[in-house]
Amino acid sequence: MVDFTSGMTTPKIWLHNEGLSWRTGSAGKIAILLAAVQLRDDVRKVKATGLISSAADFDELFATIWKRSKNTKIQEIADTRGSPRISTIFDLTKMPINFIGADVPLDRARLEATHLDWPIAKDFTFWERMWLTGAQSDNVAASTCASEIGVAYMKAVQRTYKLFDPPNGMNLLLSSGYGAPAKNTPVNKTAGAPTYRAFRNQEFHRVIDFHEKSNMSNQPGSTAALTAYMIALMQNKLVDADGCAMLKTHLADEKSDTTTSLIFEGVNEVSTVTKAHTKLGILGPLRCEFAYIEAGGLKYAVLAMGILPKRVGSTNINEERRGRDLGKAVHTALATP
Repeated sequence: MVDFTSGMTTPKIWLHNEGLSWRTGSAGKIAILLAAVQLRDDVRKVKATGLISSAADFDELFATIWKRSKNTKIQEIADTRGSPRISTIFDLTKMPINFIGADVPLDRARLEATHLDWPIAKDFTFWERMWLTGAQSDNVAASTCASEIGVAYMKAVQRTYKLFDPPNGMNLLLSSGYGAPAKNTPVNKTAGAPTYRAFRNQEFHRVIDFHEKSNMSNQPGSTAALTAYMIALMQNKLVDADGCAMLKTHLADEKSDTTTSLIFEGVNEVSTVTKAHTKLGILGPLRCEFAYIEAGGLKYAVLAMGILPKRVGSTNINEERRGRDLGKAVHTALATP
């Protein structure tokens, strides 16, 4: 738990079993959003050199420049089958360069009513699919973004920010999408548009939970890593202030048209939430929480993994109730003098 009430730069932090690695479920989609925002910054810096300008040149550069690295994980990015495809992610005519569709206000009512599937993905801009990824936790939207960014680049970003640094308990390393891309599906409605690509360079790491009889996962995480991400987000240290603002915009918030979190719902039972940036992870009975909350004059974050059903005596407490109860307990504790 992170208490930001006294100031974003001076948070109070409480950790418990922070280094244990669990599956993040959909909470891992925050890694896709971070990779997208970091990629935008990289593309803007290349554009500022004035050396290249065409979409084809950007695609070629971002598929080859990584070969120079001595790090084998970075070298993985230098593969056109999985490197960032700049031409289908960014509007290179904008100054500064931005995501395709970012110049049009999000139609949240339209997006809320959308359950994306592969045949209609081409009808939504990258900007809209980013919002569906974070705010609505749409699996197809997340997979489209991950396919275009590329798993190798996503992994490199998580490692660069030390979100995956196992010796120090940092275990966030999403290395896939949320369902394999449908074959021969075009990324947009342009004639001759390229198609979504299969996920390459996945990694599987040991987690404490079992899913389908396996304790290896391509979506591991730890509360230490989620806490580091949250603190950096609220202190505007992920890419830059504009990048953090974008990340917050694409997470679920306090409005009813986004996919809420259990922490949010629990706090709302005892105090009205006035601002929220959250991402809920669900995998069978397992829940993962990435939640920033403002309520009752308090500002705090709750990062929780491994929320599971529990039996107390003859009473079964399901994972949803346990998540809500955690939110209520944290808020009550902070509100108590």
